[in-house]
Amino acid sequence: MAAPPKITKAAVTTEVNAFLGNIERARDLYRKIVLHGYSGPSTEASTKLNNPDTRDVAAFIFFEIAAKLEDFAKAMFQAEVRSRLGVTATRAVYVMGSPDTGIDNQLGWGDPKRMRERGYNLLGPASFFGSLVPNVGDQTYNYLIAAHVVRNRIAHNGGAAQERFVKHLEGQGVAAAERQGMSVGRYLRDYPAGSVPTDRNFFRYLSAYQDFGTKAGNALP
Repeated sequence: MAAPPKITKAAVTTEVNAFLGNIERARDLYRKIVLHGYSGPSTEASTKLNNPDTRDVAAFIFFEIAAKLEDFAKAMFQAEVRSRLGVTATRAVYVMGSPDTGIDNQLGWGDPKRMRERGYNLLGPASFFGSLVPNVGDQTYNYLIAAHVVRNRIAHNGGAAQERFVKHLEGQGVAAAERQGMSVGRYLRDYPAGSVPTDRNFFRYLSAYQDFGTKAGNALP
């Protein structure tokens, strides 16, 4: 039986470039709408977008790029499975997930803790995902964790997602009075307090996504 076709560097690079392009597009939209956006029927009547609107937009843009991060992480994990285990793209999804349904019901691809655990258990400590923390660095890894908490808070109103978000705010030193009713958009747009607008959490998390994407591309296959 012929060996299955290997995953190529070119294929990984194509995925990486598309993901990095999506990140830059998200940054560009944020600058245009959140930092500089106006509304109104004409130039003469236009007014600066208000705080509630720009905070909502910040959350919307972030949620979209967080979804793209999940798809990208899944594609990179599949690339490493194919490379290390010598299986086809079709078989890789069953190795990554269930032998019955593959990864159809496998969630958590945007969760760096799950990525690391799955990589370690399936591919060993020498793999990119199995040693995710040293491979991307502590700062990027911690930002990826924080970004996942924020992403889940956008997706789920209340419950465990809300509790983890509030706990995250507390860990970031956000005062109790400010944590009360804190929206995700406000946290992304206005924090850390005192930093310049292009160094707030929205940009910090996207920089972590970019760093993860770049390092995955360099390491794989």
